[in-house]
Amino acid sequence: MNDTIGSFQLARELQPNLRRFVMLDDVTAASRAQLQAIRESCAADAPDISFELPKTDNGQQLFAAIEALPPDSAVLTTRSRLARYFMAVLREHCPVPFYGLRAPLHLPGILGGLMLDGTEHGAAAARLAQRLYRGERAETIPTITEPRHRRMVNYGQMVRFGLPLSALPAWTELLGRPPGIFQTHGRALLVGGSLVLVLLAAIAFLTWMLRQKRASEKALSRSLSMLNATFDSISDGVLVVDLHGSIISFNEHFLEMWGIPRDVDPNVRDEVLLRYVRRHLKDPDTFLAKVKSLYAHPEEYSSDIVEFKDGRVFDRDSRPQRDGGKIVGRVWSFRNITARITAEEEKHHLLEQLAQSQKMEAVGTLAGGIAHDFNNILTGVIGYAELARARLPASHPSSEDLACVLTAGKRARDLVRRILTFSRKHKPEKSAVSLKPIIGEILHLLRATTPASIEIHSELQKDDDYVLADTAQIHQAILNLATNAAHAMSGGPGTLNVGLETISGSPQFARENPRLLTGKWARVSVGDTGHGIAPATLRRIFEPFYTTKQPGEGTGLGLAVVHGIVTAHGGIVTVESEPGKGAAFHLHFPVVEKPCHTPVQSTADLPRGHGERVLIVEDETAVAEVARNYLTGLGYRPSVCHSPGQALAELGAHTHEFAAVLTDLSMPQMTGLDLIRRIRAQAPGLPCVLCTGFVVSASTEMEASHLGVVDVVTKPYSRGDLANALARALHGVRVV
Repeated sequence: MNDTIGSFQLARELQPNLRRFVMLDDVTAASRAQLQAIRESCAADAPDISFELPKTDNGQQLFAAIEALPPDSAVLTTRSRLARYFMAVLREHCPVPFYGLRAPLHLPGILGGLMLDGTEHGAAAARLAQRLYRGERAETIPTITEPRHRRMVNYGQMVRFGLPLSALPAWTELLGRPPGIFQTHGRALLVGGSLVLVLLAAIAFLTWMLRQKRASEKALSRSLSMLNATFDSISDGVLVVDLHGSIISFNEHFLEMWGIPRDVDPNVRDEVLLRYVRRHLKDPDTFLAKVKSLYAHPEEYSSDIVEFKDGRVFDRDSRPQRDGGKIVGRVWSFRNITARITAEEEKHHLLEQLAQSQKMEAVGTLAGGIAHDFNNILTGVIGYAELARARLPASHPSSEDLACVLTAGKRARDLVRRILTFSRKHKPEKSAVSLKPIIGEILHLLRATTPASIEIHSELQKDDDYVLADTAQIHQAILNLATNAAHAMSGGPGTLNVGLETISGSPQFARENPRLLTGKWARVSVGDTGHGIAPATLRRIFEPFYTTKQPGEGTGLGLAVVHGIVTAHGGIVTVESEPGKGAAFHLHFPVVEKPCHTPVQSTADLPRGHGERVLIVEDETAVAEVARNYLTGLGYRPSVCHSPGQALAELGAHTHEFAAVLTDLSMPQMTGLDLIRRIRAQAPGLPCVLCTGFVVSASTEMEASHLGVVDVVTKPYSRGDLANALARALHGVRVV
């Protein structure tokens, strides 16, 4: 019965929706037993399937049972002779698949089943007969109780009922399937397929090669593009030529640097480019000689400087171009180093200026120290001369001599101030001054110091106009011009002209002198008949440290100082010069109103003391004695201390006896400000006056004001200076 159950299981697998299973067989006890066995085998997992064994005694009953079956049905034919007889007709009329038990499967209309192959079954019986025929005993031959069944399916019926081949169980034989193209034309397909595979492989390889080639070409194109971009981006101008001088390549900067048109043919020889190059060079012959020398010796390297007519400077570098160790050409590179050369020259110029500035600073420091010591000396000279003259009657013969001493002392004081101004240690003091006395003093000095071969002419106006100026600075500016004029005529005869006149700002004057505003101007002219000034030099003469003199003959500061002084006074400097005809400098100062005459304060008019005790602190004995005599003559009772320590001890012993303190600023042990700070601890309200031979800086003035210093007196001082300072300190009197 395994064959019927197996066929039923095959029907279930091929028809998952199976609900009705009909077995066509003679209605016998055996057929009923088979159907019951099938029902029992699937009672557990297929309870909803109905099993039928219809009575089919004739063809009419058979067709009636078959034609009425629904699509979810299957028919199993076993030993029904009637079914086998009508199988061809049943196949046309049966709407559901037929399953069977016996092969061959070519019986019409059978879909498949677990079948016994009759041919194989007969062959097995024949083999048994042969064994018996050869004398083998029957009892020794095993009995075959279970015939070999095979699961077979008809391909045509599978197609007819639309059953998928994928639903076939494993190890199912699919019979009647039409042969495929590979079975009928297998060799041709194998050969053709092999050829196709070879062609596909060749196409794939060629495609890969083509892609690789395109990728390589793109990479090469990108590399060349980057190389060209880099070639054109570098700041150097680059030219590449072969061994015969033919142009290989050049970058954009090469064309720009040499002024070569961009549309020049890149395939020309370098001789064409050299025609563009020659016109720019300061020395084209040397340039071309170097080019020819390098072409004659391809293995040589070269680096030199190329100068242009317009002032540009190129660094030229040339080296052989090698390919695999073989020289194939030459690479020229040009770098514009004009800015670097200019910067180096400027750096050198600045270093020279720094050295000159350091020298000037050293000179200024020395001048300041000398001026300080000289002020102390002048204080004694002027002081003793003034004291001596005060003791003599006006008619005494020595009184006039002492007046000359005082005048000389005051001139020396002005000279010291000029030295301090030169060393930038004196703050200019502007006042309404007449230029005629200043020029007269300079002329007197020039006649005493200028060589006899130089004749001095002066033409000064009679009117006495005034300008707002610092006497020492104006003196320095005019003297610098006169000294330069004398130097311009050294080694031969000449004439030095000095003039002073007042000019008015008329419309014609404004047209002739557009740099001057309208109004009255005092013009000081200093001219010479020397070698004159070249136009190129004339544009730079007022630059600091610029000089045409040989080293050691000048610093290049004279005219710069003149220009600075005149500009600081609101004036203008103009120059007229022709080479070989001398030069004339004109200083223009705005004229101011003549000041009202202030009578000189006489000794009798000076504020006087009434026996007040004043402490004098001064380390210079001569200066201290002058101050003592001044204050004694003014009615004070002075006490002199030559050191800050002595002064503090004296003040500590007699604190309430002193009415004021007069102290020097610069002393060995302690400065005057430090002394005043100590005095403030002992006598907070004691008035203090500070004396100094230096110019007081802004920080010193601020500190002195913070300490309550009433006045600062500059050395060399006079009797009137001390009288006015003490009057302000003791009584708050402001003296004109």
